[in-house]
Amino acid sequence: MGALVLALWALLTSLDPAGGVREPGKNLSCYQCFKVRSPEFCLPTACSSTDQVCVSHKLIITLRLRVKTLLSKRCAPRCPNTNMEFKWLSDSRELSKIVRQCCSRSLCNGAPAPQEGPWALSRGLLLQVGLSLLWVLL
Repeated sequence: MGALVLALWALLTSLDPAGGVREPGKNLSCYQCFKVRSPEFCLPTACSSTDQVCVSHKLIITLRLRVKTLLSKRCAPRCPNTNMEFKWLSDSRELSKIVRQCCSRSLCNGAPAPQEGPWALSRGLLLQVGLSLLWVLL
């Protein structure tokens, strides 16, 4: 029982509910690429000292029965207009969508978005469930 409580505590303290604030004095690293079809073409890059966030853009274009996805990732001094999703319909009736996500931990823009993973839970929910379980065990 003590080992379970210790393991749960270690898991909960490793989570960062603030979204991953960096330690002072350490440069951020982000995945970087421009209009690639797969995340494997995005390489880790050290950001400049003024960069505070990693930004990811996913452009999804639906052409009749075919879907084309382009990814762009980079370092940035701040998040442009925060996280967003924007959809539009072109003149040729193509449905397009762009999804922007920002994060502030090193290499955080390489993982799939929380909605894409099969076991994904938001960090806040996971933290609340874990703390509740820890409280019951104590």
